[in-house]
Amino acid sequence: MQNWALSIALDNPADAKVVETTPLTLADGQIRVTIERFALTANNVTYATFGRAMRYWDFFPGDDGRGRLPVWGTAIVSESRCPAVPEGSRWYGYLPAAAELVLTPAQVRSQGFVDASEHRSSLPQVYNRYAAVADRDEHSEQMQMVLQPLFITAFLLDQVLAEPDRAWAGAQVISTSASSKTAIAMAHCLARRDNVAHVGLTSGGNVAFVEGLGLYDRVVSYEDLASLNAHTSAVIVDFAGDADLNRRLHTQLAGVLRANIRVGGAHWTQSAPPHDLPPPKPEFFFAPDHVVRLSKDWGREAFETRYAAAWLAFAADAERYFTVEEVAGAAAALRIYTALIGGQFSPAASMTVRSQAQ
Repeated sequence: MQNWALSIALDNPADAKVVETTPLTLADGQIRVTIERFALTANNVTYATFGRAMRYWDFFPGDDGRGRLPVWGTAIVSESRCPAVPEGSRWYGYLPAAAELVLTPAQVRSQGFVDASEHRSSLPQVYNRYAAVADRDEHSEQMQMVLQPLFITAFLLDQVLAEPDRAWAGAQVISTSASSKTAIAMAHCLARRDNVAHVGLTSGGNVAFVEGLGLYDRVVSYEDLASLNAHTSAVIVDFAGDADLNRRLHTQLAGVLRANIRVGGAHWTQSAPPHDLPPPKPEFFFAPDHVVRLSKDWGREAFETRYAAAWLAFAADAERYFTVEEVAGAAAALRIYTALIGGQFSPAASMTVRSQAQ
C-alpha cells in the first residue's frame, strides 16, 4: 500500500488499523513530503494516550474521525509549490505515522522552516519546526529520531528537579517505568549532578537491564515497594501513569512525598487518575511550556547551548544502552505499534519504521 496512515481511535490507543489515504491537491505555498523513516517508542504511546487532553490528535487530522499517530522522523519533498523549499530536500521533524504529509512552510531558512498550516497555528510551536537534514548517515538519523524527541523532556525534567525553590529541593527522586527511554535519559542527566539520590522502579523482568545501566543509585521492582525509604522526602517522576502503582506509592510515602510529576502513560490501560489518592495531587509535565519558560529565563541561545551539550553526552553513551532495529511498510508499522501498546518490547530495542516496504 503506497498511500497509507496508521488510524487510531481517539479514546482507545489499542484500537489501531492501517487505512488507505487519498493524496491532497497542493495549494500555492504548500509542499508534499514523502515520509522516509520514523521512530516508534513508548513516547508515541503517551501521545496516543493523551491525544485528546494534550491535543496531540490535532496535529494531523484524519478524514475518518480517528487519530493519526504523531511520530518523529525524516521526509523528502516529493512535490513543491513553495519555491523556497525545493523538491528533493530532506527534513526532520514531527510527522504522522503515514506515507506522506502536506505542509505549508513559513519562516524558511537554510536550516529549517515552520509549518504554518492553519489548524496547527494554536498548537505548541516546538512541534511545528522542521530541520534540514544535511546527509544520509542512517544510523545517526535513527538514533536521533528515537532518542532526541524524548531527551528534551528528560533534559527539562532534570532542570526542573534541580531548581532550589521547589517543594522537592533535596528530596530523593523516584522514577516509575525506569526502563523507559525517557526515564533512562533523565537518569543520565541526574547522574551528572552531585547529591541526587535516584531510585528506579521497574518490573521484575527488567531489573537486571536497569541495574546494568549504572545510572540509578538503586533499582526496585514493583513487587518490592515496601523497601522504599519512607522517612526521607521524595518526589515521584511518573513515566508509567499506573493508577494502582500511584496509590501504593502515595500510601507508602505518606507524609514525605513532596510532589508527583506525571510525564507519561507507558502503563496506559491503568492510566485513569485514582479517586482516593493520598496527597499531593499529581501534576502533568508538559515539556513545551518549560521550553518557553527556560528559554525566557536563560535566553534562547543559552538554552540551546545547554541542551546541545547534554544531548551530545547522552547520545555518546546511548550506543551502550540501546540497539536499533528497523522494519518497513504499513503492516510492520501496525505490528510494532501493537507490540508497544502491549508492552512486548525489550527496553533495549530502539525501533524505526520505513514508510514503504523494500
